[in-house]
Amino acid sequence: MTSNQTYWIQRAERRIDNYTLAAFDVAKNIRRAYSSLQTYIESEMAKILRHIGEEDSLAYEYRMRRLAALLNNTEEKFKEVYGINLATTTAFLKEIVPEAYYHTIFDLAQGAGVQPEFAAIPDRLVNKIINENWSGKNYSKRIWANNKALEEEIRGLLTEAAVSGESIYKTSRKLAEKFNTSDYNARRLIQTETSYACNQAEMESYEELEIDRYMYIATFDTRTCDVCQKNDQKVFNRKDAVAGVNLAPMHPHCHCRTIPYFKEGMPIKKVARDKNGKNITIPANMKYDEWYEKYIGKKKTDGKRVAVVPKGNAVVVELSKSETGGYTEVKIPRRKKRE
Repeated sequence: MTSNQTYWIQRAERRIDNYTLAAFDVAKNIRRAYSSLQTYIESEMAKILRHIGEEDSLAYEYRMRRLAALLNNTEEKFKEVYGINLATTTAFLKEIVPEAYYHTIFDLAQGAGVQPEFAAIPDRLVNKIINENWSGKNYSKRIWANNKALEEEIRGLLTEAAVSGESIYKTSRKLAEKFNTSDYNARRLIQTETSYACNQAEMESYEELEIDRYMYIATFDTRTCDVCQKNDQKVFNRKDAVAGVNLAPMHPHCHCRTIPYFKEGMPIKKVARDKNGKNITIPANMKYDEWYEKYIGKKKTDGKRVAVVPKGNAVVVELSKSETGGYTEVKIPRRKKRE
C-alpha cells in the first residue's frame, strides 16, 4: 500500500468514525422516546397487577378492562414514537448526506493541494439518496417494521401478564428486555442507514470530480466478515457501485468505506481558477469549517445536527402532519448554497 493510499484511508476512517458517532447520538435521542413509553407502560401495569392475589371474577374483569384501555393507549403512543423516530432520522440523514458529500470533496481538495470546481448537492439528490429502496426497503419502512414488531411483542407480554396475574417485578424485567433489544435495533438501523447514505454521497462526490473508480477498504477487527475481507483493496468502477455487492454497507453494522482510485494521479480537469486564471490552492492546515464557510456557505450557528430538544424523559420535535394525519419530517434550517 502506497503512502498516498494511506492518506486516503486515514481520511476515510475519520469520516466514517464521525458519521457513526453522530448516528449513535441520534439513536440516544430516539431511545429517550422509547424510555418514556416504557415508563408509562410499567406504571399502568403496576396499577393493574395490584390485584394479582384476588381470585374472584370482579378482580379479573377489572384487570381485563384496564388492560384493554392500556393496549389502546399503547397503540397510540407507539404511533407517536414512530413519528418521532421517523422525523428524527429523516432530519439527521438530510443533514449528514451533504456533510459526507462536502467532506469528501474537502479531503480530495487537500490531497490534491488545489480547490476543484464542483456544484452544490441539490435537495432532490439528497432526498433520492435517503429515500432509496436498497436491500428491499428504505429507512422509513425499516423503522415502521421495527416499531410494529416491538408493539406486537409488548401487547402479547402485557396480555399474558394480566391474564396470569404475574408479579409486576417479573413483568418489568420482561419489558426491560424487550426495550433493550429495541434500543439495539434502533442503533443498528440508524448506523447502517447512515453508512448507506454517506457512501452514496461519497459516490456522488466522486462523480462530480470525475473520479471513475474507487477502492473498497475493509475495517479490520475481530468482527470483520469474510465478504468484507475478500473485497478489501479491490478496485471497482463507480458506475457499477451497488450497496451490499461492492459498496458498504454489506450487512448491518458495516463500517467499511471507500477511497478514490487514481491510476495516473489526481484528475485536474475541473480545478478551479481565480479571476487571473491561476489555480486556487488549498492550505495544508486549512480546517473543514474554514473551507466550508469559504466555498459553501456559513454553517448553522446552533451547532445542532438534528432539531431534537430533550424534555424530561421524552423527546420533543417539530413535526408537521400530512392530510392523512401521518408524520412527515422535522423542519431544520437549510444551509446557504454556494453561489
